[in-house]
Amino acid sequence: MELISLFFLSFGVGFSGAMMPGPLLAVGIAETPRHGWQTGPVISIGHAIAEIGVVVLLALGVAAVAQHPTVTSTISIVGGVALVLMGATMAIDILRGRVNYDSQADKPKGGHRLLMGKGITASLSNPYWFVWWATTGLAFVTKSLEFGFIGPIVFYFGHIMSDFVWFSLVSALLWQGKRLIMGTGLKVLILACAAFLVFLGISFFIDGITEIS
Repeated sequence: MELISLFFLSFGVGFSGAMMPGPLLAVGIAETPRHGWQTGPVISIGHAIAEIGVVVLLALGVAAVAQHPTVTSTISIVGGVALVLMGATMAIDILRGRVNYDSQADKPKGGHRLLMGKGITASLSNPYWFVWWATTGLAFVTKSLEFGFIGPIVFYFGHIMSDFVWFSLVSALLWQGKRLIMGTGLKVLILACAAFLVFLGISFFIDGITEIS
């Protein structure tokens, strides 16, 4: 495997994973109407910050720690609570009218630091994200180490580029079509994302409790 092949293979696998519904996509869809097309790139930066630590740890050979039952159970429980709180807060803000998307439609908000934090939180609160890195991610990092220290770096950038491309595309399309979905339709979409986060959170929490018991 050449380095260029490693990059594109990492991109392809990462892109297929990014397209699957998850906490990060839900956050991206929910926040784009408020923050504009920049939402995708910014939450991807937060996601990339979380992932660089995982790549470094795996490259240093500590993947076995992440596979310990107690660790995975704790991640599931804590992550589940975080997702439920995130989804509940999102739903409450919409239902109580704390956010008026119609009046903000033509004024992209800042809050990049907050968005970046949500990107990190959405990543770390998902236990399946850890599972992916402890299995598929571990295999890629191990393979990339055949090229020395440059291997994991190439793999990492190929992987995060898939996130940047996908989430940026989603935000751009959603932002450009904002006038078509503003109003009740948008609120229903946000509530659906919030419900999805709560559902995931409850599922993760139950999985964690089940593993402990």
